[in-house]
Amino acid sequence: MERLNASRLDDQPFTSKLTKLILSGVIFCYPTDTCYALGANALNEEAVYRIYVIKDRDISKPLPVIVRDLDVAAKFSVIGPKARAVLEAFPGISVVVPKRHIPDIVNPTQIMLRIPDSHTTKKLLSNIRVPVVSTSANRAGDENPYSVNDISSSLSSKLSLIDFALDAGKLDPKPPSTILDCIEGKVYREGAYSEDEVMEVFNVAD
Repeated sequence: MERLNASRLDDQPFTSKLTKLILSGVIFCYPTDTCYALGANALNEEAVYRIYVIKDRDISKPLPVIVRDLDVAAKFSVIGPKARAVLEAFPGISVVVPKRHIPDIVNPTQIMLRIPDSHTTKKLLSNIRVPVVSTSANRAGDENPYSVNDISSSLSSKLSLIDFALDAGKLDPKPPSTILDCIEGKVYREGAYSEDEVMEVFNVAD
């Protein structure tokens, strides 16, 4: 696993190179607004399968994705007025919505997605117009990783399967994203946003 300094995302040729690598199906680690994540092009089924192998994750457990903006979200999922209102009101929130054109290995029935509230992650996604897997960069059951060293400790036996890690230093521990199921109209997990404030926006949108 090659370490790359996240500050290099300010260099357009560097970011363009990473974009091509990600679209080609490499496995990589990157900082988000919660913790470090393990990622891959969600449309590449072989790459997604390798995520499960690296994490020792049960293949029956769906994977969440991130997208750069609402346009990409709408291309690969059904973003109704309620989901759109919530995504616009609560940066970084996760929503469960019907999927479009996303392989069943990611999620066979629907998709959980979010638009990350992280400047670094947004720069990484700036030229990526597909969903990217976003699951914590650790072995299933381990503590969330807040540094590349945490990743190395948790995934020590699988580092050769990861192409690169985008290193932004040690992240401040933050609560996980709030999860709203827009299909059932229910908050499954409270995180940075409370159930009450999320449901207030969801219920009045139409």
